[in-house]
Amino acid sequence: MLSGKIPVGTSSTQDTYMTDEEDVSDDDMAPEDLMEDERCLVILLSKEEKRRMRKPWRNSLIIKMFDGKVGYMGLMRKLKRKWSIKGELALTDIGCRYYIARFTNKEDYNFVLSQGPWMIDDCYLTIRKWVTNFIPDDSPLKVLTAWLRILNLSAEYFDTQFLHKVGAKIGKVLRVDRTTAQADRGQFTRISVEIDLTKPLLSKF
Repeated sequence: MLSGKIPVGTSSTQDTYMTDEEDVSDDDMAPEDLMEDERCLVILLSKEEKRRMRKPWRNSLIIKMFDGKVGYMGLMRKLKRKWSIKGELALTDIGCRYYIARFTNKEDYNFVLSQGPWMIDDCYLTIRKWVTNFIPDDSPLKVLTAWLRILNLSAEYFDTQFLHKVGAKIGKVLRVDRTTAQADRGQFTRISVEIDLTKPLLSKF
């Protein structure tokens, strides 16, 4: 179940900051069909060049607001207030209502990524970790970060490794929150995952 507004509590938090080694591909290789084409300029990047260029963006988030008409400065003010930013926030407009949010404070980054869902002026704000070679367009979203609630779980299953295993069946696990909260049908735990929207949603497990 996609969660609604979820109370924030203390929890066993996974550090979601990227390391320098994540998402760094090997040295580029020129496509064979272009090697002898003098009319086509080929620019190759080494692994080290990619690491240098991507490093400033690694701990950023890609955000998009549905149906929102808030301007850049208005959105910046609302995000700082909504997220209670402790450090600095840099917002880069990359088109098609997509923005890249960069944080100077590690706690801000982890908080925004893990404590959603977020609403701005009653419009849903989608958030996902920054990825290399992201091209914004108007096509439907393919990946969405969401919270999954697991209701009425027996106490012995409040185990981080087990909950990670459950989440991995659904998508890429970003965070496991072992803190329980009261719901209408009892206690629940929650898992933050990246869901591939190109695949059918699971009906039950």
